[in-house]
Amino acid sequence: MAEAHDGGSPRAGATNSGAGGTLAPLAHSFTGWLARADPDGAIDLRRLFPEVEVRVEPTSAGFSEALSVTDPSLVVLIAPPAEPGDLQRVASWLATNPSSRAVLLSPHQAVAVRLHALELGFDDAMDLSSDPMEVVGRLSIAGRRGPVGGHPVEDRIAVGEGVELDRRARAIRRDGRLMSLRPKELALLDFLAMHPGRAFTREELLRHVWRDPDGNERMVDVYVFWLRAKIERDAANPSHLMTVRGSGYLFDPPRASSIGRGQDGYGGPVNVNEGPTPR
Repeated sequence: MAEAHDGGSPRAGATNSGAGGTLAPLAHSFTGWLARADPDGAIDLRRLFPEVEVRVEPTSAGFSEALSVTDPSLVVLIAPPAEPGDLQRVASWLATNPSSRAVLLSPHQAVAVRLHALELGFDDAMDLSSDPMEVVGRLSIAGRRGPVGGHPVEDRIAVGEGVELDRRARAIRRDGRLMSLRPKELALLDFLAMHPGRAFTREELLRHVWRDPDGNERMVDVYVFWLRAKIERDAANPSHLMTVRGSGYLFDPPRASSIGRGQDGYGGPVNVNEGPTPR
């Protein structure tokens, strides 16, 4: 079935064998794109994205097993053959892998399914009848933030002066000292750090991090307050976890806090130094 780009040898983890869908060796090291799709379908991801290692699983059982033993940077569901159960499976997986991305492609009439996918936290949901160039472009955008060609994202991300998010240790390091984080603190910081410079509303953060768009928005304020105490030099005057008036929160990386400000009347995000007080 799937062949490696060079040498003609099977790509690690790229095929299934036997009725049980036994995975090829080294599947756990796979960090490319994982697709639940028809290998012979109209959209050939391997051909469209030759620079990316793509693993295609035609069955729900094979896809579920692959998702449990690999670490894909992008998950692509193409319906059919993808089913509602695959949608829920990916949503649950995203809850514990906030740095990964997921995209759904479905038939033109499946509007409700695409909207449901977005509510579940998918990064994009596309109409299969869309212009092929648009489909390729949007898949490229979704996959760009994750590992490409099997190269993992940085294990450590600077989130403050002398403070790093250690994604492997699932903690932060402040002046070299490891400090633990609550699971949702970790998920929130990881999500914002992976989207530097972009403002997110509290509702968006509830949807992407908590997977609960109807949750209490004050909970976001509380977690931001806790994180500021851990990554900011002065939590009362934060420089990185910024409040954007009328919007929500934004992560401004270290050593880049002055970029793009004060031009044409734009002064950057307005930090009102909110604590978790009622709004």
